[in-house]
Formats: sequence, C-alpha cells, structure tokens
Amino acid sequence: MAENLDLEAVATELEETFSNAASHLQSLASELDTGQLLGFYGLYKQATCGPCDTPAPSWYQMQAKHKWEAWKSLGDMSKEVAMASYIRAVGKLDPFWEKDARTVESKAWVVVSRLPNTDTELKDIDKTLLDWVKDCNQEKVRIFLSQGPDDNRKKELYVKDENGMLPIHWAADRGDLEIFKCLAHAGSDVNAKDEDGQTPLHYAASCGHKEIVKYLLSLNVELIKDDSGMSPKDVADETLSSMF
Repeated sequence: MAENLDLEAVATELEETFSNAASHLQSLASELDTGQLLGFYGLYKQATCGPCDTPAPSWYQMQAKHKWEAWKSLGDMSKEVAMASYIRAVGKLDPFWEKDARTVESKAWVVVSRLPNTDTELKDIDKTLLDWVKDCNQEKVRIFLSQGPDDNRKKELYVKDENGMLPIHWAADRGDLEIFKCLAHAGSDVNAKDEDGQTPLHYAASCGHKEIVKYLLSLNVELIKDDSGMSPKDVADETLSSMF
C-alpha cells in the first residue's frame, strides 16, 4: 500500500515538473531550430495524448506532416518516458531552469528506468551526411563532402531516410541555400524524387524558400509532377508562383 502511494507521489511530481518544463520552454523557443522544436512537439504529444493514432496529413501540409512524423516516430513510448525525456531535454537547454529539477527527475527515472533508453541523440562521430544536413551544419557538410573516397561520398548523397527523402530534399526543406549548393555541386540529383514523387523544388516551393527556388530554376530543373499530379508551382504560395 505504501509502495503504491510512493509511486503515485512520484507520478504526480513527474506530471507537475513536466507541466512546468513545458511552460518554461516557451521562453526558450525563439532560440531553438526547427528540428529541436519538432522534437519537443513529438514528446509533448506523446506525454499528453499517448502514441500517435491519427492519420498522416496530406504531403502538401508540410508543417503538419513534420509535426505528425515527429510524434509518430516515438512509437509506443509510454507517457511517463515521454515526460521524463521532455524534462531532461529542457534541462540540457537550461540546467538551472528549476532548482529542484534534478531531484524530481531522478525520482521520475526510478519509475521508468526499466523501460528502454529513449535518448536518441547521436554523437558527432556517428552522424551521417543526412544528419548534418538535418542539423543545418554547413561546416560539417563541407568537411564530409571533401574527405574520403569519391565513391563513399557520392553514396551518402543517395542515402534515404524512412520517408524516402535524400539529403538534398532535406536541404530544400530546411531552406539552407549554401548546403543545398554544396550537395548539388557534389553531384546530388536536383530532380530526385522521394517516395511520393516530390522533388527538391516541391519542397522549396511549398516551404516558401525563395532563394532555393530561384537557384533551382537557374539550373533549368524539370518541373516534374508528383504522384498526386501536383507540380512545384501548384504547391507554391502566391509570392513564389510568379517565379515559375
């Protein structure tokens, strides 16, 4: 009986600390990149709603799709693990956000320590070209593309993620023109299609990345229609559609 009460107290402390961490994150949001914000979004949804059981948004709802993917990628992670992971992530950003955060967190992990480790943060040595592109790390991308055998470097240009996206798709999605140019100069196919038939131009146009759209059009890329019959112009907003 006493053990059950202790577990309930720990669970309550975990929920309260999670709620405080979520509130504190609002003051840090402006300092975070898109990848970090999506990571927090996925953990928040998992912690409050449980595993994702909603259908995927249409591909052209780019922002909604990325949010759904961030949540869906957590699989069957429990709410407790998601809350503790969220608290740890906020603590990494601001170790002093709450004086007793470390104490509460350590208690929370007594409950969830039997579950699989959810810390998916990669060490630099383990990161691939795709990871560096997702991180928008121009320096690491340049180093990666300038070192090692040509065959190995070119092979990395065509490594797809779980959604069939290549590094060049991610560069277009992120809107990083310098990284995009590096990938193109290294031999990446600027007309490459993902699993839905979408090209880098689709991504750049739908995300509103004008400079990448301009650069791609200067290369005379093909205005390919995707598997849904949509061209890059079809998914661009009014400010970009006139460029086509």
